[in-house]
Amino acid sequence: MADSPLSSALEFAKMLAAGGFRLDPIDSAPSIEDIRQVARRRLPRMAFDIVDGASNHELTREANVADLREVTFRPRWLTDISTIDTAVEVDGMRLDRPYVMGPLGLQRMIGGVGELGAVRAAGRANIPFTISTASNWSMEELADVATGPLWYQLYMYKSDRIVQNLIDRARSIGAIALVITVDVPLNGKRYRDHRNGMSIPPRITPQNAVEAVRHLNWTRSVMRPPAIGFRNLQGEVQGNNAVSHQEFVKKYLANLTLTWEEVRQVRTRWDGPVYIKGILTPEDAQRAAAMGADGIYVSNHGGRQLDSSPSSISALPRIVDAVGDRMTVVFDSGVRTGDDIAKALAVGADLVSIGRAWGYGNAAAGEKGVLRVLDILDEELELAMGQLGATSIAALDRSFVEYPEAWHGEGRHREPEPDGGAADGRVGGKQAAR
Repeated sequence: MADSPLSSALEFAKMLAAGGFRLDPIDSAPSIEDIRQVARRRLPRMAFDIVDGASNHELTREANVADLREVTFRPRWLTDISTIDTAVEVDGMRLDRPYVMGPLGLQRMIGGVGELGAVRAAGRANIPFTISTASNWSMEELADVATGPLWYQLYMYKSDRIVQNLIDRARSIGAIALVITVDVPLNGKRYRDHRNGMSIPPRITPQNAVEAVRHLNWTRSVMRPPAIGFRNLQGEVQGNNAVSHQEFVKKYLANLTLTWEEVRQVRTRWDGPVYIKGILTPEDAQRAAAMGADGIYVSNHGGRQLDSSPSSISALPRIVDAVGDRMTVVFDSGVRTGDDIAKALAVGADLVSIGRAWGYGNAAAGEKGVLRVLDILDEELELAMGQLGATSIAALDRSFVEYPEAWHGEGRHREPEPDGGAADGRVGGKQAAR
């Protein structure tokens, strides 16, 4: 006798129960791109574009991702991969994985509790979290919920008093490393933000009112006190509206005369590791080494500053060859997969910084979303290492990858800088020697 519709429905229900219901889009998200799409649906366009957007025509943002795809793997089969070790030691710090959570500001603009959830996630994963000067919670408020290591990202503002105050406070909360961002002498022009009428704190304008109504949970959360602003500058920035913030930064904070000498002075004020973030040329990498930095971030700010800058991955080989034997090289910008992390390490980076990726997770589901991002990256990195036949981070080198020869400087016309940019004329790094 044929099965009845009821018995068929019961059997189907049993199959679903046995397989487990996967209704949560975060739990079932297989990739960072899937989490990005969850964030896009959850947020009004104005807020999503803060996380997703970049400067001008976003050419550099697109190049960061596209050029990482230009790096291809050269696997070694029939290798014993029963044990894969992703731990690294960098500047005296032992890390469980070869990446850290980079600085992202303005996280309360995505709703929820902003950076607080991300800091909690970092603690649960035991991964360094880099506090941004532009965070919407103060470094002290973030340190209060932190259970893992903290790094601090510093902007070199015009006022030395403000800079020294930020350094002293970072030391007081127990920050281990200082990350000095040097690629923001002027704020990049971000077309998406201009079109959306984005301001800090957010203002509901006629052009985004419909979006605010369609995303009431977001609207309620961003209107919840305290007012959204740059809380690390509380007491320095007068007022809490967008105009006063922008005018204060332009008038008192933007440092148009900043040089390497000021950065050298900061090096003398900090006992732990100092990294210079925003390096895209061997010349600047050598200058950073000469002024005593422990390391550099090969970074274009995720494409959010100078559009038409080179992708970070295309700039990486020459920089590693120039200074990689003398200082830590951190790769930043464009990382969306564990494969990307493996590629950057194989090309020559010692460590990778992820930013936009964890921002998507935070925008999608706060602490839970960030943890899912870290899980995905961990899974994909270990899978890539296993399939490559690299059982440790130290084993990853250029023999595992291929990439365009032009990234070593061939095939492009460029006049050299007058002094060559070299601190001591030394060329040739750890990767060149391998």
